[in-house]
Amino acid sequence: MSILTPFKNLMQRFQPKMMAVGINHNAKLSEKDAFISRQIPKPKPAEGELLVKISASSVNPIDIKTRVNYHLDGIFKVLGLDAVGEVEAIGKNVDDFVVGDQVFYTGTQPQIGTNAEYQVIKAALVAHAPRELSASQAAAMPLTSITAYDILHQAFGLTVERDSVQDKTLLIINGAGGVGSILIQLAKYIGLTVIATAGNKESKAWEEGLGADHVLDYHEDLAGQLSKLGYPKVDYIANLQDTDAYWDLMVNTIKPFGRIAGIVTNTKPVDIGVLKEIGAQFSWVFILARGNFNHNLQEQGDILTKIATLLDEGELRSTATKFYQGLSVESLQQATKIVEGHHTLGKVVIDYQEDEQ
Repeated sequence: MSILTPFKNLMQRFQPKMMAVGINHNAKLSEKDAFISRQIPKPKPAEGELLVKISASSVNPIDIKTRVNYHLDGIFKVLGLDAVGEVEAIGKNVDDFVVGDQVFYTGTQPQIGTNAEYQVIKAALVAHAPRELSASQAAAMPLTSITAYDILHQAFGLTVERDSVQDKTLLIINGAGGVGSILIQLAKYIGLTVIATAGNKESKAWEEGLGADHVLDYHEDLAGQLSKLGYPKVDYIANLQDTDAYWDLMVNTIKPFGRIAGIVTNTKPVDIGVLKEIGAQFSWVFILARGNFNHNLQEQGDILTKIATLLDEGELRSTATKFYQGLSVESLQQATKIVEGHHTLGKVVIDYQEDEQ
């Protein structure tokens, strides 16, 4: 044993702690220990980082996937990517934020997640939170807004400015979920004709309320419904549901030189070669690639700054629809159950301030 070990143990004993809710194996959600709470060391910001006291977070499908596929039994992992909170401390060489700023952001997969009282986050990934939204309303927005923005800008090559696109059509497969709910709004903002799919009256009403021009029933023949509307072919397709199931529909519906974007990994090979003859393109969109690979992080912060402005100006509205109170095993388990059911309208949010309504 090193002569320094007793000293290190003593220092760790008196190191500030914070409460976090996480997992230590891939238990089924119905099991009592699917989530557990622990006291873990409170982090300190390094150079280029912020320490944020988290006010609210949201649950995303990627959190479900990470929990289900977790195999490091016995090792505590904190999930969560979206966050809204207050800057409590600042590392060196950070110029755009001061202590007390209200911020929002999406984190990275390798780091300790947002289901904790505090988190350190690279300042480049962060933006000032919308002033006109509550913390809970803003917590719904980061990951899905960046994804929707990347679909339009990165995958489709479009400029995200008011009425920047004319006479173009977008088909959104699954318009009622988190990404679809903000994509409908952003697509209408830039001038696209938006056709979205829904599975019931509630989802249809939600999508129409967000601005969708047409809503199709995904239980029925989508190609036939498109033709009946007068859009047998479309300029853009965003598949937010199932790449395998809708592949044939997409390649048969996209116009020559059109663009398709997907966010759900295929589970079997798809024939991308069929797009060559019509000069069409297919792109994957995965916003966590920036943070995971330390690539162009400031772009993510800049996107959120624009989203915050559009929210404050009333051009966009929050997609939060379901709220749970308090950072706890119970609230996280309940929120996760809703998202895991795959029938969520908008986003499910956890407000860490238990006394707020």
